[in-house]
Amino acid sequence: MDELLSIKEIPRLYVTGLCYLGAFSRFTHGRYTPAFYQYQIDHAPDDESTRLIPFVDATMGTLVLFSSGWTRTVAVLLCGIFQGIGIVHQLKKGRQVKLGVLSFVMAAAAGYLSWA
Repeated sequence: MDELLSIKEIPRLYVTGLCYLGAFSRFTHGRYTPAFYQYQIDHAPDDESTRLIPFVDATMGTLVLFSSGWTRTVAVLLCGIFQGIGIVHQLKKGRQVKLGVLSFVMAAAAGYLSWA
């Protein structure tokens, strides 16, 4: 439990929370998280091509939270890569990327801290 209370765990917990929030929001189609769901829809419309996203989000969140060592590092770096791809797509559309950049930085920090 002391491990979760460490300040260096904040990036990992942020990434975990973001993954679970994303999965929950997609699974419920925004019923309980309308603002976040709208943010998701702006990035990837909710159609047949995005059916696997909540499963990937839940899996990544679980790996980041419960795994250790190499598996955790790869999981948080994949989260960072996914955020980076989203940032590039949003920049091409001329949209704001502040939340995406924050998420990318937190994933990069979590990856670095799990590597070190």
